[in-house]
Amino acid sequence: MDFPIQLQFYTKPDCPLCDEAKAILQKVGAKASFVAIEEIDITKNMGLFTKYKHLIPVLESGGQQLFVHRATYWKLMWQLRWYRFQRLLAKFTG
Repeated sequence: MDFPIQLQFYTKPDCPLCDEAKAILQKVGAKASFVAIEEIDITKNMGLFTKYKHLIPVLESGGQQLFVHRATYWKLMWQLRWYRFQRLLAKFTG
């Protein structure tokens, strides 16, 4: 069984870029059943706020940034499918 790719979406309220990214992530989530998206409000954690305040929205997986500021549907889908392929390949060759 293939486990979902865990994604961390760093955002904050009243952020138009975050709203755009959230809409793209909802579209991605509807098409890619192999992802699990955790939305994290940076205003609720001073450490996260300090780290991401000038970068949001940010999407990460395993500490690797998939996008900062702007997301595009097709680029994100390609990145996620490539990452999934690499995980499956490692499972069978490792």
